[in-house]
Amino acid sequence: VAQSNTTTGCEGPQTPITITVLTLPSAPSVGSTNIDYCEGAVASSLVATALSGHTLVWYASDGVTVLSGAPTPVTSTVATTVYRVSQENGSGCESPQVAITVTVSADPGLPVVSDVSYCRSASASVLTASASTGNTLVWYDTDGVTVLSGAPTPSTTTVGTTTYYVAQSTPSGCEGSTSSITVTVDALPSAPVATTSLSYCKDESSSALIATASSGNVLVWYDTDGITVLSGAPTPLTTTVGNEIYYVAQSNTTTGCEGPQTPITITVLTLP
Repeated sequence: VAQSNTTTGCEGPQTPITITVLTLPSAPSVGSTNIDYCEGAVASSLVATALSGHTLVWYASDGVTVLSGAPTPVTSTVATTVYRVSQENGSGCESPQVAITVTVSADPGLPVVSDVSYCRSASASVLTASASTGNTLVWYDTDGVTVLSGAPTPSTTTVGTTTYYVAQSTPSGCEGSTSSITVTVDALPSAPVATTSLSYCKDESSSALIATASSGNVLVWYDTDGITVLSGAPTPLTTTVGNEIYYVAQSNTTTGCEGPQTPITITVLTLP
């Protein structure tokens, strides 16, 4: 640029003005452009990485308002919010913005569960729970922390109670609180007390067999096959010489657990 006298028209020397157009820095890198939270979850500040010699510039959801630093999403309300971040070099040139979408999903709630009880050494089934439509179950071990590959099958070898945990997760990965399932393994009652050997002469009149159950238990009588449950104590037949074995167990009236059987051998003797 030069200047010219308006009266004489004389023009002086030029002053050079150098214009430098600088390259824009690239957009910063971010760990993830889509972040999901459950409603009410504890959120962390958004993360991006600037190049050496650059500084990050964070923007509010309007993409215009500059923030003082990386924002921490609010999770108190179910919503989707888009934040933006760029980086600025030492010359003041700012890169394109990167959008980070934060989705806050509604808590899926607790899955529906039921506690279960087993008798000691009984065959156990896989635990069950019901998730809401579209959600998947997440099973945890008894520590409430270790994630299992699927629903566990309880062990019934030891008497006592064990608690497992299960939550449900939405398709977006929002996992709710855990429901607890208490598995109770009840003790078996002992075998009932009975006279284990009785003898009759052939055709002698016989009486109903007798056994004594422990307090809180009831007797369960079995036929000579040890499987068929009888309605009550059997009365042995004495029409045939030989041996027959009946069986009796006792069942706890509270837990329904049945203990081992006591065999009762009936011998019918030949008449002289």
